[in-house]
Amino acid sequence: MKTVLLMFLLSSVGADGEVGASYVAKDSYEECQEGIVALKEILSEPRFKIHYAECHESTANISEFEHPGAEDEGEQVERFVYLNALQDGKLLVAQAESLTLCEAQLEGSDSWCAISTQKLLP
Repeated sequence: MKTVLLMFLLSSVGADGEVGASYVAKDSYEECQEGIVALKEILSEPRFKIHYAECHESTANISEFEHPGAEDEGEQVERFVYLNALQDGKLLVAQAESLTLCEAQLEGSDSWCAISTQKLLP
């Protein structure tokens, strides 16, 4: 499996507290850190809460992150639940059947369950 550098962000929006995950492949650690700084500035509004933002190597093959456009307004976007875990400094991403089942698998402070519109690819 190919290893990539992922900018990994866990954040929530609004009062429901649902945690969303975003994954963006970067070419270098410096580029990844710059992306995190930019995201923290963009998401500094009170309605956003950043739970975790860091760069990690990963073998996860994830579809590109896309912002919904005006043409997507009102459409139901497919959402996936992922168990994200740090193991030996690498980010492991595994799809879970549901948020409840994912949360039952959490092990310590280095693992998180989150919802994403990005698809885990083979």
